[in-house]
Amino acid sequence: MNRQSIQELIQSQENDHNLDQAFFCNEELFDLSYRSVFMKQWVFVTHTSIFSANSNIFNFHIQNDVVKIKKISKNKFSAKLSSNNKDCHIKVYESLIFINLSSDPYDFEEFILPLKPFIEIHGLEDAKIAYEKEFIFNASHLATIYNFKECAHCTSQGTYGHKDYVGLHGSEYCNSYGAGVGSGIDSKEFADRLYKWTKETKARGNFVDDYTETTDKFFRIAERTPLKENIFSETVDGSRACSHLMGQFKDNYDDNGYTAIGFSPFNSFVANTEFVILFVFVPVSTTKTIVKLMWCTHKDAEVDIEKMIFLWTITTQEDAILCEINQKGIESKSFVPGKYGKLETALVQYQKFYLNHLQNHLNTIV
Repeated sequence: MNRQSIQELIQSQENDHNLDQAFFCNEELFDLSYRSVFMKQWVFVTHTSIFSANSNIFNFHIQNDVVKIKKISKNKFSAKLSSNNKDCHIKVYESLIFINLSSDPYDFEEFILPLKPFIEIHGLEDAKIAYEKEFIFNASHLATIYNFKECAHCTSQGTYGHKDYVGLHGSEYCNSYGAGVGSGIDSKEFADRLYKWTKETKARGNFVDDYTETTDKFFRIAERTPLKENIFSETVDGSRACSHLMGQFKDNYDDNGYTAIGFSPFNSFVANTEFVILFVFVPVSTTKTIVKLMWCTHKDAEVDIEKMIFLWTITTQEDAILCEINQKGIESKSFVPGKYGKLETALVQYQKFYLNHLQNHLNTIV
């Protein structure tokens, strides 16, 4: 596809309908997406506890290359591309390591500022990676990201719903907040529960808030919400898996809350009061995306690993199957972009962000 045909395709997309098949399947559009979106965002890649006395190097694998991250001293790190030894931009906040692969990145402080209070309450500077697991999604990064940004499939019946996730969070939360603030339909039941919990939690001195994107540079979202009554953690049965709580919850009121942060389309951060799960989505090709999960706990915690990882392991496995089925459907000769539903408002927002970044990148090409 030449530049003109790509530009015409971008401009022809309907705001309330899914993207054209080519965005999910065409290699030139994948490459444009990679350069204009993935390479220009601040992407979280790991936690500083990955380094040990025996190893000061962490390799982050990207498309056809490796970012070699080196710990130089306690608070100093470097990042270089293995292919050409070129420096990459790197920042560390609350022991989270972010990289940016563009030559002129957006200001990191502007990026991280509204998300700081949501991160800080979880005490990641006193944390360790207790477990990590990598999943291969045989689907495009768009099909993968789209799956994580809509509420509709969570409560669906049959093979492809998330019955375990819904069991811990409740269908009211999933249909209303499942893909972030305002991503679904209003639920009076959940709104009432959120109001009561927020009032009580703030009165006890704990942080509660939400954030939705205010710029066209980033795609960030964050909120704190309550888990279901008598559910204390995102574990196999909702009970604790760790001997220590994290951050403010170690000494303050344990509010049984749930924090969700989207740093970018390629990162998610979900947390209860005893562990944080960090997600990294790496686009590899039109039919392959690597999804990496890291479970972080307090550095001194004793952890029931199987209990802790059950929910998001099974949920991610279910998502992988669904994304692969969706990708095959998109690749079909019969595919026609459908209209977004009421549980897909986050996709409308992401589509606008995505197409704007593609267009902006095209504008910089002489």
